[in-house]
Amino acid sequence: MQQDSFSVAKEKRAQFNPNPLSKIVVVLALDIIVIVHPLPDWVGLAIVLVLTLFCTLAGFFSMGLKACLFYLLLFMIPPIDGVMAYPALLKMFISFFLIVRIFYLPIFIGAYLVKTSDVGSILSSLDTIHAPKSISIPIAVMFRFFPSFHEERRNIKLAMKVRGISFKNPIAYVEHVAVPLLIMCSTIADDIAKAAEVKCIENPTPSIRYTEVKFQLIDAVFVGIMGALLVGGLTWLK
Repeated sequence: MQQDSFSVAKEKRAQFNPNPLSKIVVVLALDIIVIVHPLPDWVGLAIVLVLTLFCTLAGFFSMGLKACLFYLLLFMIPPIDGVMAYPALLKMFISFFLIVRIFYLPIFIGAYLVKTSDVGSILSSLDTIHAPKSISIPIAVMFRFFPSFHEERRNIKLAMKVRGISFKNPIAYVEHVAVPLLIMCSTIADDIAKAAEVKCIENPTPSIRYTEVKFQLIDAVFVGIMGALLVGGLTWLK
């Protein structure tokens, strides 16, 4: 009975989870626009609020709330024109957080894409547009890197805590964390390459997908809202 209720709740969340292709399109559009020209502050705030809502609908309320609160703190930083009269050191400090605020939008929506998209749905959605296996398989196995990296990083932090190594000694902390992370990244990269070979990337064959992903009304809503905000922001700049 408990498993049935869990399945129903998961299915309801899936109804409010856009297709991975829709999220990828929005991610690419936002990345390109941010690189070409930063968006107005009100557009960035609106995008963060929309993403927070979609994170909540997908069952990741904590992630959306933390990201929204962090961006609200960045939003309070005065614009670059208002800090030109500040001392040089303070100006550099504030400018760093202004840069973080600009690139926080692509980071947030990228985290939303990774968190709410599993490998099966990504492969199924790429198959619907007949993407070549040489593209879909590397993208799919690449998504396995982030959960593995997060898990290994948490294990390394736990091991450092058990050994009594804290951030009070930054040099030792960086040494004992950075070296295992570099080795772990190399190991994960090798595993990803092996996974691509196991999936016959060199000799692709027709596959049967047990995960079926369709375009729904939520895709039109998600892409429509994001598209309207991006177009509105570019129009506002002109």
